[in-house]
Amino acid sequence: TFDLDETCWPTMPPIDAARRAMEPLLAEAMPRSHESGALASLGGAFRALREERPLIAHDMLELRAAALSRVAEEHGEALSSQQVAALGEAFITARSQTGDHLFTDVAGTVARLRAAGYVVGAITDGNADVARDALTAPLFDFAITAADAGCHKGSMPPFLMAAQAAGCHVSQLARHSREDPPS
Repeated sequence: TFDLDETCWPTMPPIDAARRAMEPLLAEAMPRSHESGALASLGGAFRALREERPLIAHDMLELRAAALSRVAEEHGEALSSQQVAALGEAFITARSQTGDHLFTDVAGTVARLRAAGYVVGAITDGNADVARDALTAPLFDFAITAADAGCHKGSMPPFLMAAQAAGCHVSQLARHSREDPPS
C-alpha cells in the first residue's frame, strides 16, 4: 500500500487548487461569512474542532462540515445538511484532482508492481479519492481513508481493511510506503 500525500504527489498544490475552486461556492452558500473574510479562518475552526471533537479527528470531511457550520453560525448564517453535504462533495472532488501533480516515479513504480503481480492500494489520513481522478484511478485497486477505517492509519484497522480489499491476510501485506503498519 501507498500513502498518498507526499508519497504520490505533493500535499499542498491539490489542496490549494481545491480551496480556489471552493471560493465561489462558499461565497454563494455563506455570503456574510465570505464578505466578512471569515472563510479565511476556516482552517482555524478546522484545527479547533480536531481538538474539541477527538472522536471525529480522523474524518477530514466531517471536520470540514463542522467547521463550515461553525463559521456560518458565527456569522448568522445557517447551512442545511444538504448544503454542507454538497459543499463537502465539491471539495472532495476538487481536492482529488491529483493526477497532474504525481511525482515522476509513481506511475512507473506502480506499473512495475502490477507487472510483478501485486495488488496496489492506498491508505491515507487525508480525503483525496483516487477514483475521482482519471490519472490516479487506474493506479490503485483500492483506497482506504481514515474516515473509512474510523481511525488514523497509525492504528491497525486501516491495514486490516487493506488486507481484506487485497484479498490477503494482514501479514501478507507488503510494506506500506512512508509508515510501517503498527505491530
